[in-house]
Amino acid sequence: MSNPELVPYQQNLRFKQAFKDLGLNLAEVFTFTPMDLDLENRRLENLLTFVKKYQQYGSQEVMELEEGDYCFPPISPGISPESDWYRFELWLQGEPIRKTISEQLPKTFKIKNPAEIPEAEIEAELEKLLDAVEQAGYGISLNEGIPARLVYKAVMEWIGEEFELNSPGGGGWFFDGCSGYCPDCMQRPWCETGLNCCWSEDEEAGKMFLTDELKDYVSASPQSLAILQEIQAEKDAYMAKFMEEHKNTAIDDIGDGDEEEDWRVQGN
Repeated sequence: MSNPELVPYQQNLRFKQAFKDLGLNLAEVFTFTPMDLDLENRRLENLLTFVKKYQQYGSQEVMELEEGDYCFPPISPGISPESDWYRFELWLQGEPIRKTISEQLPKTFKIKNPAEIPEAEIEAELEKLLDAVEQAGYGISLNEGIPARLVYKAVMEWIGEEFELNSPGGGGWFFDGCSGYCPDCMQRPWCETGLNCCWSEDEEAGKMFLTDELKDYVSASPQSLAILQEIQAEKDAYMAKFMEEHKNTAIDDIGDGDEEEDWRVQGN
């Protein structure tokens, strides 16, 4: 007699074997949930059914015509219908569905080591790099005033990372260089948010904490800590007052009508 507790595991193995038999690398487009096999099995079955239907119809156009509705590949991550279809079809063909941005730059563009670019040429080389990234379908928007060499280095690091591919002409990823963690950000001296919040690293350093790569461009004085602490204290006090005034209000109801405009103006 079969053990009912083993059924989800057996189903899971059968689904995964079905993808192997089709020559498909499931890990490329699927997020596994081993702590919830029932959920994982439903998603596996859904994806397998979609794959078989697509193979039966042969194209997105025919599939949607026969199904009488729009069809959306149940792959992960889901980005947009255009991107999901593009990556789904690449996946079925055994093609990569993610690449580094540097691999997608124009073939005629030559990437240079920023350390080897003379100071007199760095701004011109940065413009060439930004143009090449834009031609590849990606965007960059950093804070103004950052030295060109710092920007070049940051962009070089970013384009070396892998990203999910988007369909040609369908847009791409946008780089703003912000992780939300100010002490480790090279944009901090030129960023309004970075200049107006106090972190534990600032307290420990006794001044605004800046990364080593900034030492040739800017420095922080001990007075900077007092300024950060004062600004942070004002923000904390305002937020504490705001939360106290709305402690009995549901989150979704906060900010309705004129009250919303009022607290947003004060918060800014």
